[in-house]
This record gives sequence, C-alpha cells and structure tokens, in this order.
Amino acid sequence: MTDLVNGQCLCGVVRMQGRGDIVLNACHCQMCQRWHGGPSLAANFDDGITITEGADSVSWFTSSDWGERGFCKTCGSTLFWRLREDPSVLSGEAGSFDLPKGLEIKEHFFVDEQPDYYAFQGDGVRLTGAEVFARYGMKPPEKTND
Repeated sequence: MTDLVNGQCLCGVVRMQGRGDIVLNACHCQMCQRWHGGPSLAANFDDGITITEGADSVSWFTSSDWGERGFCKTCGSTLFWRLREDPSVLSGEAGSFDLPKGLEIKEHFFVDEQPDYYAFQGDGVRLTGAEVFARYGMKPPEKTND
C-alpha cells in the first residue's frame, strides 16, 4: 500500500494528494482521445484524492451527461475526471502524480474505440463501451448521424 502520493499540474498552481492503494486504468474512448490527444491514463486511489492547493484554479468541463473533466486554468494541464452524480470521487491523470515504479494498468475501458496505431502490453482487463456502461448501470449515449 502507498500511503500518500503527491501530484501537481505542469505550472504547480494546482497540487493534490492521493491516498491509499493505487489502481491504474486506461480509457480509449473518443472523448479521452480528443481531450488528451491519446488515451487517458488514470490513477485512482482507494482513499481518494484531495486538492491541497489551487482548487479555485481548477476549471470543470462537462463533457457528457455523466462526466466532467478538470484542468488547470493557468497551464491547461488535464488533471481529473469525475462522475457528475458524485463529484466528490475524483480520478486523477496518472502523469500528474509522483507514482511509484512497478504499477501496471488494471483495466482498459472502451477498447472498441481504441485506434489501431497504439497498443498496450500487459494483462489488464479490456472492456468495450457497452461493458463499461453495463458495469456502472448507465445508459449509453444515443448515436447521432453527425
């Protein structure tokens, strides 16, 4: 178990701490690809994440009916993802934390939206979008003909 892991945005205005065991996940959905320029690599902590400095410098973008993404207003670093129905539970971007070595990705989400130009190694569970929505009891978004 890791007791405390520090993190920050690129400019250091926003600082946070993750507490408890760490679980890494990768999300390959199209929204994450647009937000990050690739997949989201998320660090989730059993005892949560606390923003210790600069909470007023975090801007929240409602990216879907169920989720919001947090970023630093000063440097633009992508920092967090949270469910709209329970904004107290934060998922942090792994690269924002001083994570210990040896961690592996436990799960991959939306693998059916993953482009073919990258691949991850490891034995992490791979879930399609439908499986993710079913797991969390959420209704998938309706497809549009854009």
